[in-house]
Amino acid sequence: MKHLSDQELMAVVQGGDYSPASEIYDRYSARIYNFAFRFLKNAEAAEDAVQEVFVKMLRHANQFHGDAKLSTWLFSITANWCRDYLRKADNKAKESDDVLVTLPAPNELSPERNLEMRENEVRVRKALEALTPEQREAILLSRYQGLSYAEIAQIAGCSEGAVKTRVFRAMETLKKALTGRDSGGDRCLNAIS
Repeated sequence: MKHLSDQELMAVVQGGDYSPASEIYDRYSARIYNFAFRFLKNAEAAEDAVQEVFVKMLRHANQFHGDAKLSTWLFSITANWCRDYLRKADNKAKESDDVLVTLPAPNELSPERNLEMRENEVRVRKALEALTPEQREAILLSRYQGLSYAEIAQIAGCSEGAVKTRVFRAMETLKKALTGRDSGGDRCLNAIS
């Protein structure tokens, strides 16, 4: 199954054979968890999101028409689930300090560098929390998941221009939050860009 494209795997699923679901899960579960965790700031909710997304994928497989990439469709389901979660939680998602934003690390870390990286991770996480849910969604999908503005617009149900505005405003907010303290802020910002 690993040699099949996403569209080919979904065609098999749409035919009633759910065996390719595990391959699709292997390809996308980590990315979906990462996005949901950063969006919701809650590890348990992110795990629930992953499970719900794949259940919905199977339950509504015939709604996938192949006009968009499978990843876009899955992130759309994830974003909708996250928005519903936030609405149900009355826009007060619980924080989880168990998992932090991951920044690229050199192979060998001195204790000082390790401490600096942890401090930067906390600063980035707090800066992301300061964004509106719409800005956080746009920045996470564009910078962390590598989706195009057109794909994000499809997921968010808005225009490409609105996505560009959200990303721009999010980056401006992040710049203000991460720079001005010391040079560590520049490294934090570079990790997002």
